[in-house]
Amino acid sequence: MLRLPDLVSLLNLVCGISSISAAHNGSFDLALILLLLAAIADGADGYIARRFKGGELGENLDSLADAVSFGVAPALLIYIGFGGEDPIVAVLPTLYAVCGILRLARFNSSVPSQKNVFEGLPITAGCVMLATYLLLGKNFVRIDFLLGLTLALSILMVSTVSYPKIRNAKILAFVASVFGITVLLYFVNMVEYMRIFSIVPFILMLTYIFSPFFKIPLLSNFNSKEHQDKGLKAGGRK
Repeated sequence: MLRLPDLVSLLNLVCGISSISAAHNGSFDLALILLLLAAIADGADGYIARRFKGGELGENLDSLADAVSFGVAPALLIYIGFGGEDPIVAVLPTLYAVCGILRLARFNSSVPSQKNVFEGLPITAGCVMLATYLLLGKNFVRIDFLLGLTLALSILMVSTVSYPKIRNAKILAFVASVFGITVLLYFVNMVEYMRIFSIVPFILMLTYIFSPFFKIPLLSNFNSKEHQDKGLKAGGRK
């Protein structure tokens, strides 16, 4: 029953679980890198599912993997990394996870349409926004800003703000390459360069998050009927 995009969704899930394990063992940077790898896998399974016919199993598998990797994992990372004795550091990440799962439930229960937008911020974007901010390092990360960002992302995920669906293969490849370079810099033990380069994906995510409010043009092909039809055939994958 498993198809290629389903295996990629499982890779997303494995990265999310491994991220939680890495954070628990004190490897916080590795935990964040694994979330970026999960995001790459999430984008890849959607692209593959649009190229090849997907099914109901893949649709549900994708959302379950997203709930762990982009909902539960970042919430636990924030708590593990900044929990201390402040109860609000437990409350806001929990709120983030709840809103993310509500966002996924709404997506799965909605009637498929040919709209080229998501209703509410995609959970993957919320997770990557948090991960790229945390990758900037302790010299830039402030707990008050992190908690404010977590609250804002939680609200945006359950909002009715329209976010564009990025279907363009060139754009997806560019974003994946930016994430890939960040991951590579970590694994070749160039952590300081990784922190500097993390500014690039961080700015990309800020651009996406603010795009509905400032009418930032993100890409062409949003209105391509070919992309719309492929999205519907993908069984509801993002």
